[in-house]
Amino acid sequence: MTRTLIGLTVAAAVGVLAMVTLWGSGPMPSATLQIDYALRVVQDTGAVNVVTAILFDYRGLDTLGEATVIFTASAVLAFLAPRSHASMLSVRLSMLILYGIAILLPFLMVFGFSTIIFGHVSPGGGFTGGVMLSSSVVIFAIAYSVGGQQSFVIPVLAKKYIENGAMLVFVAIGFLTLGTGGAFLANAATGIGLGEAGTLLSGGIIPYLNLASGFKVGMGLALIIISLFAE
Repeated sequence: MTRTLIGLTVAAAVGVLAMVTLWGSGPMPSATLQIDYALRVVQDTGAVNVVTAILFDYRGLDTLGEATVIFTASAVLAFLAPRSHASMLSVRLSMLILYGIAILLPFLMVFGFSTIIFGHVSPGGGFTGGVMLSSSVVIFAIAYSVGGQQSFVIPVLAKKYIENGAMLVFVAIGFLTLGTGGAFLANAATGIGLGEAGTLLSGGIIPYLNLASGFKVGMGLALIIISLFAE
């Protein structure tokens, strides 16, 4: 009886979600509109990367919502997931793997940081670079936690502080733009200088949102994965 009720509930939820999706989905943007965005993005935002400009300028509030999902997931797991010993982080790996990780890990971390920092002038951005950072943190924890001694390149408590701080910075930037006479997370509309397109100091608030989202995503995903390792 209980399984039948759960099945009916899930089916009803899926049906409602499908109806809302169909009701809310309008016609696809025309090719002309897409080209118009691509041509206007540098003038409107000062960022060369069209995808990053759309994520952190045209639809910055949606991006804040996506970051909130990761924040909520990591917060829930921090309360629900056990915090005791994680046997997966005590498996001794071969020396070949350990030395290989020691060589590759710095490159992965540097590449993640550069993807975040230069996300508005080259392919990449906060989300992509954040996933790279979280991957390096998790790989380090798996590789170098030996004999019950869990080892983290960034302590778990520090990850939480960084994640929460990055989230606060993201929201604070939004209120800053609101206080300067623009909309929440608005960019050029607030009168902020956009700089010279293609340079590091360009894009207005976009580079700062990139940094905040990169650290938010990186530490949030790392916390989620490491919490799931615990028993």
